[in-house]
Amino acid sequence: MKKGVLLAVVTGTPSDVDVLEAALALSHLYDSHIEVLHPRLDPYRVLAGFIDGINGLGTSDIVAGIRLDIDRRQQVARGAFNAWTAQHGIRQGNEIGKNGAGRGESATSSWRQYEGTYEGAMMQIGRLVDFIVVAQPGPGGRAWQDSVVEAAIFNTGRPVLCVPAGTRNLDSKSVAIMWNGSLEAARAVGAAMPLLSACGSVTVVTAGRSEGADPTDLVERLVVRGIEARTKRIHPAQELTPSALHALIVEGKYGLVVMGGYGHSRLRELVLGGLTRHMLAEAKVPILLAH
Repeated sequence: MKKGVLLAVVTGTPSDVDVLEAALALSHLYDSHIEVLHPRLDPYRVLAGFIDGINGLGTSDIVAGIRLDIDRRQQVARGAFNAWTAQHGIRQGNEIGKNGAGRGESATSSWRQYEGTYEGAMMQIGRLVDFIVVAQPGPGGRAWQDSVVEAAIFNTGRPVLCVPAGTRNLDSKSVAIMWNGSLEAARAVGAAMPLLSACGSVTVVTAGRSEGADPTDLVERLVVRGIEARTKRIHPAQELTPSALHALIVEGKYGLVVMGGYGHSRLRELVLGGLTRHMLAEAKVPILLAH
């Protein structure tokens, strides 16, 4: 019997392979079953997203074209899932539970499909799992890529691992925690604890004054758990710009970044337009976020 359930969100793009591989690595650390979800969008909702005030003329042809793309995405996502389970010998469906499957090191997975919106998928399914894995929206990515990440972070109450393109495994030898003492940052650290326990070293990065616990107090608690940890304070006078933060990650050779998300009222400003969006679009390492 598995101790938890991870949700890997696949959307019918090349990044599906990255999401599935990261979910498999996480499943070993968290001893979890992997539920693979493909949100199949409603074509009329997609149409409403980029056309305003349609009078009905030619709508059926447009919807038919959108539906073809939705069908194609579903086929690509399901094909990636089937190839992934076959490659790694992952038990799925009615195979789970046979001959001791589902216990210990044996990986298990199941396929789920949701008809509607990304927000609906996360509210109906994302809230029932322990951890969510999604693809990072790339620079200049489409709006729906942002929507997947946004829905996962802000509609579920679950920690979310955002995986960049090309990631085939989790490198947790060196982890950076972006710490400001906030509730969101604390939740992210708590969700990352199995990863932190398995990593080589942790650096707690902070800039300015902390809202709550001092970073040295966090380091002390990590050391008690047997985790090698230290602090790195950015001088208050130094502006924490997206480029400076990206340079810090590259310089530190971190394989994973842990940080808090932000409130709904600041979502458009920060996740889709500011520092957090830059991190999600430009970072070459996985980012674990919690709200």
